[in-house]
Amino acid sequence: MRSLFFMEPTGLTFHLANPYGAVLAQAMTHLGVELVAGDREQEWDEQWLVENRQKFDVLHLHWPHYHYDTGDLEGSLARCTQFISYLSKARALGYKVVWTMHNFYPHESTSRELDRLARLAITQLASALIVHCNYAKDLIREHFNREEGVFVIPHGHFIDVYPNTISRSQARQRLNLPTDNFIYLYFGNIRPYKGVEHLVTAFSKLPDDDATLLFAGKVYTAYGETLAKQLEEADPRVVVRPSPHIPLDDLQLYLNAADVVALPFQSVLTSGSAITALGFSRPVIMPAIGCLPELIDDSMGILYDPQQPDALEKALGEIRQRDMAECSDAAYRHAQSLSWDKIAHQVLEVYQY
Repeated sequence: MRSLFFMEPTGLTFHLANPYGAVLAQAMTHLGVELVAGDREQEWDEQWLVENRQKFDVLHLHWPHYHYDTGDLEGSLARCTQFISYLSKARALGYKVVWTMHNFYPHESTSRELDRLARLAITQLASALIVHCNYAKDLIREHFNREEGVFVIPHGHFIDVYPNTISRSQARQRLNLPTDNFIYLYFGNIRPYKGVEHLVTAFSKLPDDDATLLFAGKVYTAYGETLAKQLEEADPRVVVRPSPHIPLDDLQLYLNAADVVALPFQSVLTSGSAITALGFSRPVIMPAIGCLPELIDDSMGILYDPQQPDALEKALGEIRQRDMAECSDAAYRHAQSLSWDKIAHQVLEVYQY
């Protein structure tokens, strides 16, 4: 069985893209399934679908808006109409079409209404859908009226993806961070929905002189560049290490230097950053939204109510009262349970549905 897998422009690679696809591809190989990187900018047509029918069994989508979003509404509408037409043709030709819903809607959107119509069409045309939690399954039922063929499959761990050989003291020394401070870490893209400003505001209210807030942010937009400069000026206890790309080998520096990872999302469904943190035995602080309450429990961090005033600030203070060794152990045990071998068998079931 072969699946054309539309994940990242850089393909199924560990170094240049989200490693989700690469790790799953590796696990699927053992089941006799080959995942082939698809070009999500690809201009499908009926001729292509006919010519490749014997080469691929499954067309597996991940972030649909990349297939139709041109940056302007008129162009996006035309391309979306064409894209849906090709998916319909693919089903008529016997392809399986699968969508893994990592996000309910794009975080940056040209038109929410167009995104809704696209998702409504995809959920009705798809052979099967994959979601990472029961909350997401409920969203599909409530908003797109699809109940059958919706599979809840967790997001797998990244324990074996990233190097993890540097000790806490070595990491802090290399990053020139205080040896004995309690370090909160934010890492990942600096984008509006990530809530970075809220984290800085909450941290600045903490009275602790021995606290450090470390940002290892991926900066590749004007918004990110501006915010990175503002963060450095916000509080002398804030340390910002902006970069357009964090090298694979360097991620361990930040995670092993940290005591806890704080991810103050404003809107999110699931989080690869949170799963990465768990794999490094790092407790996490996150809002109780989306799939996150199904990802962690009180033993491995704190879920706070973002609707409550000062909830994030209270969580930042409360985490220091926890037994961090126990939280770290619980985080790592849970990461280990997110087995890619088990996930691969579940994805195969989806492909055969």
